[in-house]
Amino acid sequence: MEWLSRLALAWRHIGRLSRCRRNPVYVEDMTPQWLASLGAQAIILDHDGVLGPNGSEGPDETGGMLVRNAVKVFGPGLVFILSNTHTRREARREHYEEWFKEAIYLTAKRKPDPDGVSQASWACGAPMERIAVVDDGLLTGILMAVEAGAIPVYGIRRRMDESILAMVIRLITTAPQIVTVWVISIFSFGKR
Repeated sequence: MEWLSRLALAWRHIGRLSRCRRNPVYVEDMTPQWLASLGAQAIILDHDGVLGPNGSEGPDETGGMLVRNAVKVFGPGLVFILSNTHTRREARREHYEEWFKEAIYLTAKRKPDPDGVSQASWACGAPMERIAVVDDGLLTGILMAVEAGAIPVYGIRRRMDESILAMVIRLITTAPQIVTVWVISIFSFGKR
């Protein structure tokens, strides 16, 4: 999706994006029971920055625990992993299919296109408005959730054991999104 169309989409949904930006949830504190209390019947978890470091094949200990606990609470086939990183896509798919058999690894159009939420909804039968999307990108996964009518959960990590390169990539991708949502919210006046 082109940046101008993404900005227009963000402008249209700035109220919900601003609320997410002001109310992040630490992944370390997140429980599947809490996600279910939001009305979720299924969840989509982002890999990079939520389940594990950017560029990693699989989740770290915190991310792996979240996936395993989510499968226990939501059930097999109701937990989805969505990652648009092309360079690690097949290695990640293989890792998740081997170690987290009851979670489904999705390949979808680039976020914020709502294709990932549509695929999850079709695969598990839950309506899109009953799917929680946990992502650390305001203009990617969170915007995808808002556009699809899903439950957006802006999940950030307190700390992650990651290389300096992975940390730089994460900051380069997420910090501009935070600033962009903040700037749009200032200029949107009554839309918040």
